[in-house]
Amino acid sequence: MNIPITPVSLGRLALITVGSVVYVFLVPATGQADGSGAAIATAVFAATMISFLIFQAAERRRLLLMTVSLELNKLRRIYHLSKNLSEASQRFRGWFTEIHGFLTDYLSVFAKTKFSDYDDGSMAFRKLSYHIYTVPNLETKKEETLFEDLLKTTGVIAEARQQIREMQGSRLSAYSWITVLLIVAAVVIAQTLTVGDAAASRLLAAVTIATALLSAELLWELDTLRVEEGSLSKRYVDNISKLELSRRR
Repeated sequence: MNIPITPVSLGRLALITVGSVVYVFLVPATGQADGSGAAIATAVFAATMISFLIFQAAERRRLLLMTVSLELNKLRRIYHLSKNLSEASQRFRGWFTEIHGFLTDYLSVFAKTKFSDYDDGSMAFRKLSYHIYTVPNLETKKEETLFEDLLKTTGVIAEARQQIREMQGSRLSAYSWITVLLIVAAVVIAQTLTVGDAAASRLLAAVTIATALLSAELLWELDTLRVEEGSLSKRYVDNISKLELSRRR
């Protein structure tokens, strides 16, 4: 899954791990042997449920990152196609200059907004796509071919943007998160009620509790993409310099 590690996320992981061990070694032993079966069943159910949710969130994240890459690739293609048109005839020079400006404006949106506010770029993209239709008269077969490709590319970007918005809106619901928290709480309670005096018993309970909490933490990171918001926005902003470099060549 290759989730970026930040000092904050690393600190949370350490806090969960150490906190679970400290908690288990501080609570009084109950040794409720008759409840060990229920504790195991609770842990297995929690592992199954959270694993399923993690798989779904990881797949959504994978598709989102892939769609972002597709959009950026096609935005660069818009630039190169329109540049080729401008090089084919002086008639397209002013039109291309404006396209370059609209592209830069769209990518610049992400320099001042979070990726979670992705829809804030809709107006800038609309200006870009509308301007493409103002192309001067096409006079040669080459110009028609390039413009046809340009229209298809713009359509792919529009579709990719729609998919990104939909994937952003398909996060786990509040109801699902409440369920996850209740399941994790059930694991903690079950382990607390069955912990024994032996160090091995306490360590096993600590591992079980830490695993449940770390799984919920991983699910949160995958579902919210909180750690990756900055890097996703940066990918759009970085493409501004790529377009400028291409223009100078």
